Amino acid sequence: MKTIFKPLGVAAAVAAVTAGYAGVSSAAEVSARNVGDLALVPYYTVRSGFATGVHIINTTNLTQTVKVRARRGSDSMDSLDFNLIMSPKDEWVGSLTQREDGVIVFRTDDNTCTAPKASATGNPGVTEFIMPDDTSVDTEIDFRTGAEEGYIEVIGMGQIDGGAAGFYAKHVDGEPRDCAKVRENFFRVDGAQTPGYLPGSNPVKGVHSPGVTAQECSGTTLGCGALVSGLAVNVWEDTASDALKVSWGITDGNAGLEVGGNAVHIEDFAQLPMMTNQQRVIFGEQDALGYFFPDLDGGSPFSLNASVPTGAGDTEARGLFDAVDGVRAALGASSVQNDWSARDSGSFTVGTDWVITMPGQYLMLDPLEYLFSLESEALNKVCLADNDCNARDLPAKVDITYYDREELGFTPEDEGLVVSPSFGELPGEDALPYEVNVITWNLEGGGVDPVFDSEYVLNFKPQFGEDRGWADLKLTASAARTQGVWFYGMDPNSDGSMVDVVNTEVPVIGFTAWERNFTASPDRNYGRAIDHSYGS
Repeated sequence: MKTIFKPLGVAAAVAAVTAGYAGVSSAAEVSARNVGDLALVPYYTVRSGFATGVHIINTTNLTQTVKVRARRGSDSMDSLDFNLIMSPKDEWVGSLTQREDGVIVFRTDDNTCTAPKASATGNPGVTEFIMPDDTSVDTEIDFRTGAEEGYIEVIGMGQIDGGAAGFYAKHVDGEPRDCAKVRENFFRVDGAQTPGYLPGSNPVKGVHSPGVTAQECSGTTLGCGALVSGLAVNVWEDTASDALKVSWGITDGNAGLEVGGNAVHIEDFAQLPMMTNQQRVIFGEQDALGYFFPDLDGGSPFSLNASVPTGAGDTEARGLFDAVDGVRAALGASSVQNDWSARDSGSFTVGTDWVITMPGQYLMLDPLEYLFSLESEALNKVCLADNDCNARDLPAKVDITYYDREELGFTPEDEGLVVSPSFGELPGEDALPYEVNVITWNLEGGGVDPVFDSEYVLNFKPQFGEDRGWADLKLTASAARTQGVWFYGMDPNSDGSMVDVVNTEVPVIGFTAWERNFTASPDRNYGRAIDHSYGS
């Protein structure tokens, strides 16, 4: 794919917000402090009565714009996303759940400003973001199928000290001043106009560049600042590397159990603001500042166009996923270790599910070709099999050595992992075929129920009589193709728009969920989640 954007004029406001970053470089790393400018919730599920809660905290004294995006587990396509505009020290709490009519929603009783505005429900104070589907007017491509499970990206898009956006997003007596005013910053600026805000030449509300947005403001009231034709200009900075604290919890509505923990936080993900609009993407039209950005590869490709003056554009817009010190390197691992149990004592059972999530695989698909392939099952299969479209790590090869609690190790026979019937057979060898995989440990003949009723489940049955211990899962990228990352906006190579990955270890996150069930005393049941350990 070769995408060409029109030449983009860049104004003084854009240069001011980006000039300070000249020569600045960063090294993305997993935070030991559980804060970051990027956070990944390794698993969400709304199947079989489960709901997934997310808590997002703005730890700073600045206003933060935060992208919240759910990605479905089969291919990590964007199934739902929205922006939070969080005032200083704000916290937002929401829950992904499935309504009785089958619609998946992100529900909240929080009043933090959002773009777009959430839909009202029948409950006072409760709103929800509705996941689009191919039967609605919201999308012509099916992003809904398989979206009952997946993972969640929480990305810091930019921060501002005051400004009109900060003024109107600020809570006063528990309520933001005016969220409708704040949302004006997230309109698309017509491509025929100058995307860089030049005072007096382009009085349009919306996203003018990755670091500059504008909104209407009345008079010279507090917060409006300098006005141009009734518009206040908001100049955004890069989100602080320790701005966000994110946690999650998965609740079983039937059993009343919950597991949860901290998200995987990345510090120093980006060094520049990454503001984008939140309007519908139109097929056949390029939107360099569209809502698909930012993603795990960074912000919009707006400044990759050769016409952008040096020092005035977003020079680190893309490439943050597979940079030498990027997200892929920070999350890359050759093995995963954790406890397991498939114990059935007669009076109680202890079951475990391993969640193995490999984030960012969507960056390794030709974006346009794959999106078009979603309209046809036949094309979809071709795209996922064809190296001209697909350069993912998937299916990732796995070799499991498991141990009982007395130091004895066992290597499973071939085909020890069996994919659930709804997805057919594994491709030739033990492998993890999806972006999100759930390994359920069980005994021969069953007896222990899985923790999650996952559509992406792979069953592992220990073969030597042991019912608890720990395991070491070796993980390597698919040998069927050369792994690479696809680029938006320009061709990095003369022969195409994909470059081989710099970091060959597969990025992986996840945890083990435990569930203990007492047959005679269900009130004693409990669950917990234990983060994986990783080898390199």
